[in-house]
Amino acid sequence: MADLQAIDLDELVREVGRAHGSVLKELALARDDRGVEPEREAKSISVEDTFETDLVDRAELLRIIETDARQVAVRLTAARLFARTVTIKVRLHGFVTHTRSRTLTGATDRVELISQIARSLLDEVDTSSGVRLLGVGVAGLTDVLQEDLFSSAEAADQAEDDVDAEVASAEPAADEGAQSIRDDPAALERQPSGGVDAEAAGLHRVRRRLDWPPGADVEHDEHGRGWVWGAGLGRVTVRFETSASPPGPVRTFADDDPLLHRM
Repeated sequence: MADLQAIDLDELVREVGRAHGSVLKELALARDDRGVEPEREAKSISVEDTFETDLVDRAELLRIIETDARQVAVRLTAARLFARTVTIKVRLHGFVTHTRSRTLTGATDRVELISQIARSLLDEVDTSSGVRLLGVGVAGLTDVLQEDLFSSAEAADQAEDDVDAEVASAEPAADEGAQSIRDDPAALERQPSGGVDAEAAGLHRVRRRLDWPPGADVEHDEHGRGWVWGAGLGRVTVRFETSASPPGPVRTFADDDPLLHRM
């Protein structure tokens, strides 16, 4: 900083160009007319660990990857954000740094998925010489749980087929508990611990997913009418607009939100 303050502007311009040189000189003299932005929109979230000695134990590296992925997921959840891209950063012995990333078709905040991708990315890096720094990050942040609508539709169709097949093949005596839950989903919560048939519980969860097919018209008691953008992981993402309205906001709710209704 002292060198920048002392150097003649013309000499600095000859070295780095007029635009860059002028800006550097002004900043070195604490002259900056840009507005202060105390809060900025997050573009990425990451967690990194630097080690006193290089790590070569693969199991230890995988454990650190999982711990970092969990911290990243916690920060995503706290910020009510989802991420499309997972990245790892690996600094090896000699300070050679490698980054690997993978972009998803949708966005997620699931620690299991983030951890799984980060571990698979680590497999692409030769860490035999030792690792000095290891980190996990996510980018492509959004406040919407986005899923591929075509994949969601196919998954819903497949789930419907699976449910129909299970119902058709079940024995009447063994299916008595499942039938009561299909007829009355609230019975799932009334069953004593350990008394719910596993198949019945699974069918109930599938039915809940099928309640929110992509493109379905919905209405929220507070936000009005819209349509389902995507659903899964116990959540429903809705764009609040109709054919007669301009583009509206997108919000995500729990799939059992009592204020959200199919039309």
